[in-house]
Amino acid sequence: MPIYASSLMIVTRLFKLGIRFAAWVTPQAKEWHRKRNLNLTEAERHLAARNWVDAEQHLVLALAERRHTSGKQLDLLLQLVNAQVHQAKWEQAEQNVQVGIGVAGNDLSMRSRALATLVDLQLEQKKYSEAEQTVRAIEAIETAQSSPDRARLADCSRKLGTALLNSGRTGEAFSAFQQAATLSEQAFGPNHQHTAQSLAQLGMLSRQNGEHAEAQRCLRRALDIHRVASGPDSHESTQALYHLAASLEESGDVEGAVGEYERVLKLKERQVGGNRQEAADAQVRLAALYVKAGRIGVARELLTQAIGAMERKGGPQLAQAFEILAEVEDHMGNPADARQWRERASEITAARV
Repeated sequence: MPIYASSLMIVTRLFKLGIRFAAWVTPQAKEWHRKRNLNLTEAERHLAARNWVDAEQHLVLALAERRHTSGKQLDLLLQLVNAQVHQAKWEQAEQNVQVGIGVAGNDLSMRSRALATLVDLQLEQKKYSEAEQTVRAIEAIETAQSSPDRARLADCSRKLGTALLNSGRTGEAFSAFQQAATLSEQAFGPNHQHTAQSLAQLGMLSRQNGEHAEAQRCLRRALDIHRVASGPDSHESTQALYHLAASLEESGDVEGAVGEYERVLKLKERQVGGNRQEAADAQVRLAALYVKAGRIGVARELLTQAIGAMERKGGPQLAQAFEILAEVEDHMGNPADARQWRERASEITAARV
């Protein structure tokens, strides 16, 4: 047999053996990879499903089973903190954030990420002063960079606004939300959900301060973005629409307010698992406007529905509903019923004094 033919046969046999070996080793390698990454995969699956207890268990195992790069270790630690925050495990969560800050070391980008998670933890615990200090630390890190992370700065400005607002520093909070909106537009674009969130906060603050033209401008823009980014039936869209309706009502645009409140209630009807208390509040407000417009029967129907949802919780909103229902009964010629509703409203008010 010629040497060339013999060599060709050897090469062919080796090639076939290589194919057989590859066919054998591929499932072995896949199984090894699956087992090696089992806890990581399961942790991601449970995080996505919001199964916080199971996610925490798999993340702890994933962190312990082998050495990770510092970046991967930080990822896992921050995911673990997220799972623990949702279980109100504040002490463990804070310890793991501090471990994450230690893992970040002198890497400023990683340190900024870890501190951003610490801000979330502090806000969840209503530690607003500490949250403000942590935001300032992140801002110092980012602004010192040649290319600061504008997305992180926007997020921090929004969180700072939340901390300041809850600390009673409304003017400073307004400035923080303005900065968040500007930075969000620069980082994400004018039609991004983060931009809408900041605009909605600006709108709500403007409404509280009686600046209704500015409130309505911000809320309409936030609503337009949310309808595209989150969907017309989303919680974000409904919230913006509710505050727009309230601003229209408070600024004297009764017809506009009625239209927007009616849209809010239609959205609430389509939402699964929505906040019934929010829907009841919108019903009471709309009923009051219907009474002013002489639509007494529809107002009474709305109030009956709202009171059914509010009675368990009680509070000033329920008292308001009773007062409006008393007014409805007066219009319908039922003074005795009206008196009973006013008495119930007075009892709630007296109990809170």
